[in-house]
Amino acid sequence: MNSNNFENKKSEILNLFKQKKYDLVIRLGTKLIKKKTNDPQLIYLLGLSSINIEKFLDAEKYFKNLLTFQKSAELYFIYSNILKKIQKYNESIAALENAININPNFPEALNNLGIIKNLQNKQVQAIEYFKKSLNIKRDNPQALYYLADIYKNLKNYDDLIIIYKKILDLDNKNVKALYNLGSTYLFYGNIKEGRKYFEKVLEIDKFHFPSIRNYISITKIEKKNKVFKNLPNIKTNNLNDQNKILLFDSLSKGNFDLENNILGFEYLNKLNVLKKNKTSFSLINEKEKFKKIQNFFKNSNSCDFNYKKSYKTKPIFIIGMPRSGTSLLEQILSSHSKIYGAGELNFLTQIIDKLGLEKPDDLKKFYIEIREYYHNCITNITDKNYIIDKLPTNFRWTGFIINAMPEAKIIHIERNPMAVCWSNYKTNFINESMDFNLTQEDTANYYLLYLEMMKFWLNKFDKVIFNVNYDEFVKNFELNSKPILNYLNIDWEDNLKNYNKTKRAVSTASYQQVRGGILKDTSQIWKKYSSHLNLMLKILKDNQVEF
Repeated sequence: MNSNNFENKKSEILNLFKQKKYDLVIRLGTKLIKKKTNDPQLIYLLGLSSINIEKFLDAEKYFKNLLTFQKSAELYFIYSNILKKIQKYNESIAALENAININPNFPEALNNLGIIKNLQNKQVQAIEYFKKSLNIKRDNPQALYYLADIYKNLKNYDDLIIIYKKILDLDNKNVKALYNLGSTYLFYGNIKEGRKYFEKVLEIDKFHFPSIRNYISITKIEKKNKVFKNLPNIKTNNLNDQNKILLFDSLSKGNFDLENNILGFEYLNKLNVLKKNKTSFSLINEKEKFKKIQNFFKNSNSCDFNYKKSYKTKPIFIIGMPRSGTSLLEQILSSHSKIYGAGELNFLTQIIDKLGLEKPDDLKKFYIEIREYYHNCITNITDKNYIIDKLPTNFRWTGFIINAMPEAKIIHIERNPMAVCWSNYKTNFINESMDFNLTQEDTANYYLLYLEMMKFWLNKFDKVIFNVNYDEFVKNFELNSKPILNYLNIDWEDNLKNYNKTKRAVSTASYQQVRGGILKDTSQIWKKYSSHLNLMLKILKDNQVEF
């Protein structure tokens, strides 16, 4: 084939590429490339077409070939993206480093280095790359959004606030950033500042239901409240299920505030029915899981594996039913200089779900995997002497904690059963694992599962579990905190008296309660609604649960 004929055919292929006829480009281009194997433009077109039809292994081959005789920052960047797609992360990093060596002022390449480091769970390195990218290009939304996600996952809310404000400097009507900034202020207990941002969102979009829901949740609703007055008039026909749930949650809470209890329960039931239809949660599956856990420990108690590796930071697990006072206890203890309150961590569930509940032949290896995974996760969070993990449902894993982390401390908090069941039932949790609360029957039966499981653990490990009764604790929290500190082997500090002034984020449903003074009679509030809770009451009474 003479050169003119080759160039004419290549020109035809280029036109096909512009018409986005990528399959045809590849079919004709692979024939033509045999005539001139080192034509960079044709290789480039074949590589880009392979990317567009998501044949990334072919694209890798073409760009790897192209880079043998034509090197540029842009080509290395494209090649790195292909490698990232096929999860060759180390090779992708090498390609990005080559791109940056050629062009040090390449913010997109730095962004991608940050993305890959984050995928490799190397968040500290990821943060550094995003910061370098922002130093080169301040108007860099991608770097800002990724930094926000990392800081949110690390619960680094101080830096998260800074990032959201930088996003708003670029776009002061960015609804997502306004909403997230408002939510972050709520975690810090700054209700006034949080409300301000939700109101800004609603000025831009009066149907932004997450902001409506958060605004209602932090506001004592009165008849004249303008936001709430408009909610019953919203037509639900065109709303997706998630927005309906948020709307019904807002209407339920507002009506309970106004003491319109019949309407409060009506809307609560509507949102629960919607969630029940969508959830994959099954109480039957949960019962089977609890049975497997008990079988795992049926003929064994604690084991002394004499672990060689020790860690500076010791975990404190606060366990119990959700809404039993775990957040308040964490807030008080986290006021101590030696204790870091990390909130609800899902690390234990992640590793146990991965390993499974079949008893392995090599128990020590099994527990070492749990031990090392958990400690590696918390290393990125704090270097204080103690870290609190207050995920209440860790009560399921008590035996695993004791065997994998014998240095850990376990505090079990219990509360009036009806107070706990009512509080769970009326709360719209985000996490699907909490969907046991969608009916009165499931809520009460899950509570019975919890009681049975804790009885099982206490029969085996009562000497290493510290029990706290919430209703007794709040009568004199200063006096009742001291035995807990003795159990933790740390001294009292006066900081604990001012626990509600301790600046730390609380991202659970209790973010408001832990900021105020301790209320001593909250476990009796359910009685106001007892006439609507007959099924829940019957199940607990039938099982001799006292409340």
